Amino acid sequence: MFLFPLLVLVVGRNQHSYQFRSKQVPQNVFEVPIKVMSHRLYPKDILDKDGFLKIGVELLLNEKMLIGNKPRHECNMPTPENILEYNNLDNSVKPLNFNTQSDLNALIAEYRENLDKFDADTQKEVLRILSNGNRNEACNYLRQLRNKLLFPQEDGMIEYKPTFLSPVSGDENYQLREIIKTLVGFANSEAHKGTLIVGIKDGIKVCGVENDFMQFGKQYNKEKFTAMFLNLYSTLASPSLMLQTKLDWFSLDGHLICKLDVNYKGDIVLMDGVNLYVRKDGRTHRLKGADMLSFIRRSGNSEPWGKNSSDNQKSNDYERN
Repeated sequence: MFLFPLLVLVVGRNQHSYQFRSKQVPQNVFEVPIKVMSHRLYPKDILDKDGFLKIGVELLLNEKMLIGNKPRHECNMPTPENILEYNNLDNSVKPLNFNTQSDLNALIAEYRENLDKFDADTQKEVLRILSNGNRNEACNYLRQLRNKLLFPQEDGMIEYKPTFLSPVSGDENYQLREIIKTLVGFANSEAHKGTLIVGIKDGIKVCGVENDFMQFGKQYNKEKFTAMFLNLYSTLASPSLMLQTKLDWFSLDGHLICKLDVNYKGDIVLMDGVNLYVRKDGRTHRLKGADMLSFIRRSGNSEPWGKNSSDNQKSNDYERN
């Protein structure tokens, strides 16, 4: 039908897809299946030892709209002539440097603002690393320190998720349901509050959720995704809990993070109208049987659920998620 020439950089790769960042619109990050790329023979100097495109390669992507308005990069059966053209081989390999001097200066300034929050050993380590003059090492270490301040370790009041995407094939809403279970668990906890941050993976590393929008559909952006999520949240949990959950978006290291804060004042929340989830000991539990009845009877009482149940009853009457 028609073509959209798009100048892009390869910024990542996993087992199945390349990740690209648009140079015309830097905040536009999207993925292209690796098998789409395999139809073209590229010069060896833009390939790594395993035959994949190097990180930092600059390409001219011709995005062709196909039947049903599906973008070419979502097509499972591409044709060789419709894939990619590379741009100016002499300049095609441009390693991306996310640890620029301005990045380091900003991280040092942020560290100094929070100097009193770090112990003496940490301060000595920062001085040692800065004196080495290795900018990458310094940026990475200072980011780790900053992330520890921004994102404390998980406990009963805070949890992290790397993505909104479902790891379960054929169930697109699985991960969204797991996130809502956690929020419901916060509401039913003794504190009736908690924080869930999406876009943080193991080790308190920032991964962001910007790629989630492309996976859910080309029409999604931050605003449309928010509306979709809140509608699902209200349907699966309750409108009252949804209204008492604060959803914020913020950027960090070029990634988009979603923060959900629950501060609930109301009756017990049942997910799907029947399932009772409670946050306890840093995990979200589904109460069943005697534990569920006991919790409902004691609603409004500070006594922990399950206190009067036997160990056998507890093991049979709730599921851990």
